[in-house]
Amino acid sequence: MATLSSHLLNSVNGTHASGVKVIINQINSSGEKVIFFESETDNGGRILKDFDLSKNDCNCDYEMVCKTADYFSEKKIVSEIIIKFRMEDPKKKYHLPIIISPNGYSIWWSQ
Repeated sequence: MATLSSHLLNSVNGTHASGVKVIINQINSSGEKVIFFESETDNGGRILKDFDLSKNDCNCDYEMVCKTADYFSEKKIVSEIIIKFRMEDPKKKYHLPIIISPNGYSIWWSQ
């Protein structure tokens, strides 16, 4: 079973970014996008989901869309963050931590 997790941190005040809508799209070889998973970050700014990935799933691209516009009440320069990635190992943990602000973000790949 593969695990996908993320942790969103607010760089403006150092808090966890809770209540941010997160959509994981699966993108097949022809470019068609299908919603694979949809959630909101919890009070700790986290999402966590286990998946049984088929061989076909492991050959697809994915994108994580974080809808940040509603999270930041004043400036809304960055309305959403889109991160593209792959999940090629059906037994691996994939962690995408993101530091967010109203006008930018920083992400790194953590394993």
